[in-house]
Parts: sequence; C-alpha cells; structure tokens
Amino acid sequence: MFERRKLLKRLKKSPALKDAYEIDYDKDGRAKIDVGLIDSDDFFSPFSYLTYELMNPGVIDYINMCEAQIPVGEEISIDIHTEEMTTNEEKKRIRHAVKRHHAEQIVLLNKKLKRNALMGFLYTFIGLAILIVEAFLYIELSQIHILEIVAVIGWLFLWDGLEVLLGDRSEIRRKQIRSYRLMNAKVHIRRYSRKIQRAYGIGEFEEDEE
Repeated sequence: MFERRKLLKRLKKSPALKDAYEIDYDKDGRAKIDVGLIDSDDFFSPFSYLTYELMNPGVIDYINMCEAQIPVGEEISIDIHTEEMTTNEEKKRIRHAVKRHHAEQIVLLNKKLKRNALMGFLYTFIGLAILIVEAFLYIELSQIHILEIVAVIGWLFLWDGLEVLLGDRSEIRRKQIRSYRLMNAKVHIRRYSRKIQRAYGIGEFEEDEE
C-alpha cells in the first residue's frame, strides 16, 4: 500500500502533467487556443464547400478539447496559424463560421433546457401522483405486495425527475456557458511566426501578422 503511494507521488511529478496545467495568455490577458492549419480551407468542412460553410469537425473537437482545460472565468483567444497567406475575406469567413457554429450550439442547448425542464417536472409530477395514490391504497388495501410495487414505481419517477432537473440540467448549463465563451472569443488568423517557419522550413519566413 505504501509502495503504491510512493509510486503515485513520484509519477505525479511528471513534466507532462505540469505542462497540461499550463495555460498560454495573449498580451490582453486572454487564454490562448492555438490552431495550426496548412491553409484557411482546412478550417471548413469539405462537405460544405461554397454552400453553407461549416467548421471542420476535427477543428471543432480540437478547440473544444483545449477550451475544456481553461477555467470558466477566463476569456478566450483563438489564434489560427496557417502556412499560406490568408486574405481579409478568408479571415472574415473563418470568424463568421466560429460565431455561427457556437451560436447554433447555443440554440440547440436552449431547446434541450426547455425539454429538460418539461420532462423533469413531468416525471416529478407523475412520481408524486403515484405516491399519493399509494398512500390512499394503503388505507383501502391490505395487499402489501401491490403497495410496494406502486411505491417503487412512484419513487422511480420521482428520482428520475429530480435527476433530470438537477444533474442533466447542470451539465447542459455548463455546455451553454462554454459555447457562449467560444462564440465571444477573439479570433486571430495569421501566418506562422518566423521562428516556427525557420524551425519547420515553411515559406519565406515572412514577418508576423496581426
């Protein structure tokens, strides 16, 4: 037992764990999420080309994974780096796609909250109604097995209702806050820095862009 504790204590000192807790900030104090692309087209889903432009699912998953590690109280900056130069029009398309995606997520979450409230109150009402019926049956009937079955059904509905209202609703609210934060994030699109370009042999080592 003591050997396991010593092993766990030693493993907790891993540099990888320390790096996982570190957060990079920009000059304005926002927590940075760095995204690396070859060009701006990689940001969009290939199936929405020149139609209703949607974010690439891989980019969405990556941004969500990085965002989940940032404390809720922090503002966010999404810094998108590309190998190729990005035009002002392409930058507008990317910023618009980010805001639209997370706005659509918020709409879906708002609908879930309404359904959640409806189902939670419905289950709770049914559970209470069954328990009230069970109380009346207790006076009229002497068959204890029937009363136990009715009571169990009532408590199941009641607990399901409370779980929906308390547990599920809390998780939806958390996702809602995260979507609002990403929707309002500052989005910067620039070419890779000269340092990274040199390190990986990219392009002609142009100056950083804001």
